[in-house]
Amino acid sequence: IFQSSREAAEWRNIMKNIKSEKIIPIFFAVDNNYAPYLAAAISSLKDCASEENTYEINILVEKLADEHRQNILAMAGGNIHITFCDVTKKVENFCSALHLRDYYTRTTYYRFFIPELFPQYKKGLYLDCDIIVTRDVADMYNTQMGSNLLCAVSDEIITDIEVFSQYSEVVLSIPRDKYFNAGILVMNLHEMRKMRIEKVFAEHLGKRVYSVAQDQDYLNVICYGRVKMLDKLWNKTPMPYSDKNIIPYIAHFKINFKPWRYDGIVYGDLFWKYAEKTPYYAALQKEKAQYTDAERARDAEQYHSLEKLAEK
Repeated sequence: IFQSSREAAEWRNIMKNIKSEKIIPIFFAVDNNYAPYLAAAISSLKDCASEENTYEINILVEKLADEHRQNILAMAGGNIHITFCDVTKKVENFCSALHLRDYYTRTTYYRFFIPELFPQYKKGLYLDCDIIVTRDVADMYNTQMGSNLLCAVSDEIITDIEVFSQYSEVVLSIPRDKYFNAGILVMNLHEMRKMRIEKVFAEHLGKRVYSVAQDQDYLNVICYGRVKMLDKLWNKTPMPYSDKNIIPYIAHFKINFKPWRYDGIVYGDLFWKYAEKTPYYAALQKEKAQYTDAERARDAEQYHSLEKLAEK
């Protein structure tokens, strides 16, 4: 086939590069409110991405303004691919049964639909929008899963706050250190399809309402016993007592630990570093400057209500 040994060597190099290139499927769920935080998350993910991989970012949406779509699509390039996936029809099959409260929206349930929506993938990463990445997510993706459904990190809110620890153990029958946060997941999509997780989820929705962490509670109950726990640095909550000198692989600004609303949030400088690289930086600075005492009081009340709900 080859006219010379040089041609043969060039062909071997081409085939080696093709074989070594790895596709990392990544999933986000977003609405108009969270698009600016998603942009910061993708900015950080790009900064840590390896040239050896192709990162296929699939963004699950129902309604998203064209401005947000264009801003986020503009972040693609090179080995970073970005695609939007409309999940409206899928969600409509469940919408009457989906339990919502406070700041939760239907986007929080989208992760249940990923296995069936993306049959081409055997495995994938689900990431929340309110994160900043400091290490190549391919390292997490490459975790050996075996037949486990998920790889995840124990939730610090559950492990560190007694009322939520009791909730996990008494209501859900899950040991506090085995309850995971569903915002950062390695998903074994092949095994999830085998167990027909959408059908299992629908059955659980009809039997019992989990009101504290909603979709996260359902995932924990459904997947319990088939979850591999990861190092906490892959999903670190910026608790006030967190060691500022230890930089997490992924900082997760959940609950009221949001640097775009509050001063003094641990790892907040990481968020602003990447937010500044997006078209939303000025708007995010304005959001923080205009966040009122009444809104902060509302945040605190929502958190206390959550504690009361867990206790009840």
